[in-house]
Amino acid sequence: MTPKEIGLRQLRYHWEIYLLIIPTLLLIGAFSYFPAGSGVLHSLYRWNGADIAEWVGVQNYWDLLQSAEFWDSFEVAFLLGFWNVVKMIPALAVAVAIHRCRSDRLRYLYRLLFVVPMVIPGLVFVLIWRSFFFEATTGYLNRFLMSTHLFEALCWLDRTLAWGGVFTPGQLPSWLGDPRLILTSCVVWGFPWVGSFAVLTHLAKLENISKSIYEAAEIDGVSWWQKFTKIELPLMAGSIYILLVFVIIDTVRDAGTILALAGIEGGPGGRVTVPALFMLREAFINQMMGKACAVGIVLTAVVMLLHKGSTTFMEWKNLSPWSRSTTRVVIALIALVPLAFGRLAILAVPAVLLALPWPRLWRLFRLPPPAELLAKVRKWMGGLAQIAPRSGAERRLVEATARGRSPRELFLRGIKHGYIWFVLSMAFLPLYLMAIVTVKDNQQFYEFPAQVTRPYHWENLASSWQAVAPTLANSVFICTSATAITLGASVCAAYFFARLRAPLTTFLWNAVLVLMMLPSIANLVPLFRLLADFNLLNTLTALILVSSAGGQVVAIFVLRNFVADIPQEMFDAAELDGASHFQQIRTIVIPQAGPILGTVGVMHFVNEWNNFVLPLIVMRDHDRLPVMVQLLRMSGEYIKLWGPLMAGYGLASLPVVILFFFSMRLFIRGLAEGAVQ
Repeated sequence: MTPKEIGLRQLRYHWEIYLLIIPTLLLIGAFSYFPAGSGVLHSLYRWNGADIAEWVGVQNYWDLLQSAEFWDSFEVAFLLGFWNVVKMIPALAVAVAIHRCRSDRLRYLYRLLFVVPMVIPGLVFVLIWRSFFFEATTGYLNRFLMSTHLFEALCWLDRTLAWGGVFTPGQLPSWLGDPRLILTSCVVWGFPWVGSFAVLTHLAKLENISKSIYEAAEIDGVSWWQKFTKIELPLMAGSIYILLVFVIIDTVRDAGTILALAGIEGGPGGRVTVPALFMLREAFINQMMGKACAVGIVLTAVVMLLHKGSTTFMEWKNLSPWSRSTTRVVIALIALVPLAFGRLAILAVPAVLLALPWPRLWRLFRLPPPAELLAKVRKWMGGLAQIAPRSGAERRLVEATARGRSPRELFLRGIKHGYIWFVLSMAFLPLYLMAIVTVKDNQQFYEFPAQVTRPYHWENLASSWQAVAPTLANSVFICTSATAITLGASVCAAYFFARLRAPLTTFLWNAVLVLMMLPSIANLVPLFRLLADFNLLNTLTALILVSSAGGQVVAIFVLRNFVADIPQEMFDAAELDGASHFQQIRTIVIPQAGPILGTVGVMHFVNEWNNFVLPLIVMRDHDRLPVMVQLLRMSGEYIKLWGPLMAGYGLASLPVVILFFFSMRLFIRGLAEGAVQ
């Protein structure tokens, strides 16, 4: 659909179109742009958030550059980002394995089963790992290491590689209490690291591959690995790259997972302090909010540079020589900043090497062209990188083998299904443990932690309901209200940007796009002061408005693409019938974009349900807490009643389970369409 041009002379006949964008502008202006501007201003002050504000200029930034803790936080963030990228591999392997299943019913079953773990709030999984797996005395991880004798192997590796006594015979490791193990724990948690969203996204892309391509590949006798490298991987390369970039960026700007696992101190000795956690500690513990605002500005700059760098990398071939040279200079200058302070060498040195003009250096030293060298390598390797068609006899052998299901094929199929079921079992293990511990008392939990035991203590559900029910109602109200406001404002804004091209449209669209690169956590300190000035602290209204403002950015971006794909003829016919813009939204846009609206709504509901960082800071009254903050408090108690605690986890997951149950088909359909887009 081509946007309809509206000039200044025609604007008086279409002035009502700006009513569509006003709710979005009010929300993002008040709760995104204003805190961002306030953060820039207060980063130049020595400010305690209240009555002390002394102009210091760039002193806060200089203090950060000289702070070892500040640089260490970015080292931890990028290290976790690297491991999170590695942890993307199992999800990709699972998606390919499911896609290669011959039975349509079996593929649907697997896809449905992988949605189930997605239903459980992410914080619940983190707290289960912290409570069940990482406990030093009763934790399942230590029990597994001892029962399989892997602990003895770790002790041998400790002695051989001089790990410093991390694993010592007769001494159970304290995963979250040992400074030497806390970072490893933050990497290990969530094994086997298969995210349902990533699996479903990859599957949606794989479904676009025609069966005729696979049939032609089988006739040519390609191997399973060649199918992956030559057919499947190229198609998924775009989505993989986007997920990879966002995994790194989300790790750099995230504080929730580390906060739930290690606390606001970042674990023993602050060993897993990430930049966002460092900012929260400076603001709300050390009362140095000016310095915390400076951390937020630096974090925003880093995230925007990562966004810009990823975009430049994808469009590198289309850039002009001058743009490439400028990009190389900028990368080198940015990389030299941490090198000047002797930090982040593992990232800065590769960045400097990447910025060098290698084609010019290649020609300067009169080396053969890279393509020629690559051809020689391929020839030396015997053409392993090419798919060579087989002879007629070999093709007939392949076809006969396929019909007869040779032992090798049966073995590979067994490996494929075995891997899928292994991943599913690990994904469902926390849910199983949560279910059986719900009806145990503490004695049964310590004696038989992974077995169903009698008698069943159903009273745990009643005691947990008394502790969780008020906060559960708060979360339902917050998420429902925020989702309704987000969808209502976003669909109007998406129509405004996709359907029309009026004065200021491009400027406003760029203003929305910029917010996609701004990490919301970076504005948390000035946002806290803004809510205090508006007397919104400790109110549900604050959480609803902030959630609605933040959720609109991605929703508008996604919905705009779908509105733009609606045939122009439908809008032209509506205009001939005298339909207004609001009537066109109601009668055309909403019915056509129903699946993606459902998907965006469900995702926003779930994201807001999982949010606990802002409520943890803003809310004080116990009666107004969201359920996730209540679970975090219950999990942090020194004396734990395991049955009621697990019952609370289950009750906190129940509304999201019900939501997914009634919107499953709509959600999967919208997710598939979104992945294709």
